[in-house]
Amino acid sequence: MKIIVVGAGIVGASCAYHLAQAGAEVTVIEAGSIGGGASAKSFGWINASFAETPAYYALRRAAIDRFAALSATLALPRVRWKGALWWEDEGAAFEDHWAEIQTHGYEATRIDAAGFATLEPHVANPPDLCVLGQVEGAADGAAIAQALLAASGAKIILGAEVSKVSARAAQTSHGAMQADHVVVAVGAASGDLLGLPMDNQAGLILHSQPIAPIVDHIIMSPDVHFRQDPAGHIVMGEIFSGGGLGACDVGRFAQEMLGRLRRRLPTADLDIAKINLGLRPVPKDGLPMVGWVDGVYAATMHSGITLGPLIGQLVAAEIMGETQAILAPFRPDREMS
Repeated sequence: MKIIVVGAGIVGASCAYHLAQAGAEVTVIEAGSIGGGASAKSFGWINASFAETPAYYALRRAAIDRFAALSATLALPRVRWKGALWWEDEGAAFEDHWAEIQTHGYEATRIDAAGFATLEPHVANPPDLCVLGQVEGAADGAAIAQALLAASGAKIILGAEVSKVSARAAQTSHGAMQADHVVVAVGAASGDLLGLPMDNQAGLILHSQPIAPIVDHIIMSPDVHFRQDPAGHIVMGEIFSGGGLGACDVGRFAQEMLGRLRRRLPTADLDIAKINLGLRPVPKDGLPMVGWVDGVYAATMHSGITLGPLIGQLVAAEIMGETQAILAPFRPDREMS
């Protein structure tokens, strides 16, 4: 069976890997570089902390297990499973979130200020209460995409724009290509290529110059979220509100974020090494869209880093004829408010 996968981010790469594992002959078409879109500009938090529905929680929680298993099997690079400390919301909103994750049965505990200081002694102003997400991790989306495609053995065509897709073909800037099925995993471009309802949002992620190890966990505070990657860079972003950046001065906002981080890590010598301004793929209702659209298989995520490894496995199973019940609530033809 010949499959075309359009898009070489973490979701497309996972689809390619799992389809190849299932015996398909896979060709991946990418206009840019492998993992160079949203995968490279994501904060990289692997979690099931926020789920609007029980079905979405089940998908995200299963995705954590699949990510961990695939990480071990393939020795995926730049993945850390240290957990996350979260207190973006405080007071009643904190308690509401705590109650929600308890309802799901999520592996999380409440940590007080003394416990926080023990876990993260270099982080200033410990919160009175925070949530420790014990099974959570972080990953470099671009590195994961590259590793999955390398392991897939798929044919990769870079620098090819795809203008149109149909059930058995993709029209590209290199000419028409034929296949038995076409999978589209183009993230924020899903609206343009497939007509899916999207509400993409800008996001700013900064990387510091590398420093000695100082932060173990992912830190989700009210004013900045940050983590340290295996190479020593502090990866930081604005509060995870999903809000756009509007017409702000990116350089000025980056300096503001750096100031927030310096207040959280007062003993660290921090300077910006890289600024990533990206477009987060967000379906209109915030939930993934996975399934057939006019004969083409769509795999469009919000939270592509968390979901990518599992979605690729599920997509491959469905392409091979095995319907996956866990995807039923996330079909692209659902009603959206």
